[in-house]
Amino acid sequence: MFKVCVIEDETILRKGLIASMDWESLNCEVVGEAGNGKEGIKLIEKEKPDLIILDINMPIMDGLEMISKLPANMFAFIIVSGHSEFSYAKKAIRYDVSEYLLKPLDHELLEEAIVRAIEDLEMRRYFVSREAENKKESFHILDLDQKVDSITLSVALDYIASHYHEKLSMEDLKQVTQKSSTSISNRFQSHLNTSFNDYLTRYRIQTSVNLIKELKYHLYEVAEQVGFSDYKYFNQVFKKVVGVSPKIVETYYLRK
Repeated sequence: MFKVCVIEDETILRKGLIASMDWESLNCEVVGEAGNGKEGIKLIEKEKPDLIILDINMPIMDGLEMISKLPANMFAFIIVSGHSEFSYAKKAIRYDVSEYLLKPLDHELLEEAIVRAIEDLEMRRYFVSREAENKKESFHILDLDQKVDSITLSVALDYIASHYHEKLSMEDLKQVTQKSSTSISNRFQSHLNTSFNDYLTRYRIQTSVNLIKELKYHLYEVAEQVGFSDYKYFNQVFKKVVGVSPKIVETYYLRK
């Protein structure tokens, strides 16, 4: 889960914000709170959070001064403030603040901001690590033109290549190969060291990577083209297989 710190000098607002959000549904947990920037820095050094939600106008040390003393690309920031002056927003942008929300808080907007801020943080951390390692990332998951020494498996793989965007099951492969599910499964395992379902998932995800690379489609369109009607589920499967979200892959190719 992503760790969150809330830094706000008004105790009622701070406690209310923490209590009113369904953090678990956002894959987050609040690990600490503070009433000013100086306390906030100590808290951050101790808890090492991923996301920091903070006010700008606080005693002892304000929010922007606190942010300026923290290392870059290590945290996601969401500023919640009663100050609507554009100068604050400009400074917030300079410090790579993900979101700037005005009080009184709309909790639906805050929830959306949390999702975006965490995704932005993951993206920044990823590219910092790639640049540090100085490696080229190809996002290669599977060879889509794999050749195997098995007529039955070749027929099955050809069928998957033509119908991966549809709802596929072992029954489909049984019909097209005229073999039993056990026989087909054994061939997947012995020749590819994987199962039919895992191969199909990886085929779809590799195809989606190739589509993202073209930079011609919205990510939800990519999901639909490879057989996922639910983008949220596609995002979860993609991240599990590739290790990063579709958005990060898209950003990688946009930056090339």
